[in-house]
Amino acid sequence: MLGSDLQPLERELLALDRRRGRSPERLVRPTIRASWARCAARGLQVERLDVPVDGLFDDESPLMSAARPVLGALSNHLADEPVAIMLCDETGLVLSRECGDRTVLRSLDEVALAPGSTYSEAAVGTNGFGLALTDDRRTLVTGDEHYSARLTGYTCAGSPIHDLATGAVIGALSLTTWSSSGTGLLLALAVQTCANIEAHVAYQGRTLRGDHRPRLTRFEVIERDAIILALERNPDSVTDAANDLGISRATIYRRIKRYGIRTHLLGARHLESN
Repeated sequence: MLGSDLQPLERELLALDRRRGRSPERLVRPTIRASWARCAARGLQVERLDVPVDGLFDDESPLMSAARPVLGALSNHLADEPVAIMLCDETGLVLSRECGDRTVLRSLDEVALAPGSTYSEAAVGTNGFGLALTDDRRTLVTGDEHYSARLTGYTCAGSPIHDLATGAVIGALSLTTWSSSGTGLLLALAVQTCANIEAHVAYQGRTLRGDHRPRLTRFEVIERDAIILALERNPDSVTDAANDLGISRATIYRRIKRYGIRTHLLGARHLESN
């Protein structure tokens, strides 16, 4: 028996491990265990699943409008697979659910995993949607890694969706199947689908602004922001900014033009030397 000086929360998590047949040598992954700890601290019950449901939600939101063609195409490819494709907003509110397997759909209805329900970590415990939003990274929650006992029959591949212009999390995708099914490339598919949705969100934003320049990749956004910071640190010399970044003067001028960096960031000496 382990020491009796364990904190109540730690004892609760250890008990959960044991109920699910896990020995101390086969404990859950640190990210899952951290999620369990947050769920237990909030007072969520392992044997209960109380899902908040809101019948009034905006299924024509900008995120939903941008994601719809991407989700439709993916649904066609997975029409014969027992995989549910689900989208939520940044609060965990489920906006859409598509699946060609009626058995999966009926099962998800039983746990209220459907449009209008909130599946954030705070609401229902560890799950693909909730952990992707909380940790802001792709995550695979398999079987008994779910906090709620009622969700242990599923495996969920979750990935956050970002606004590429700001980096903010605006939603998440979850590809959900039976826990007994092979996950294979499920997580990679979720990540790629989110990247496609992000591209549509970015294009939609540019269209509304009348800006039709090619979208920036995540790497290009990082590069653009690094150049702006370097120019701010070196207000009197583009050459010094380039040296700061470890690139040539010609390269930084090409990037300034490509990214449309505003000329107020360039001092008079910049403009005269260009």
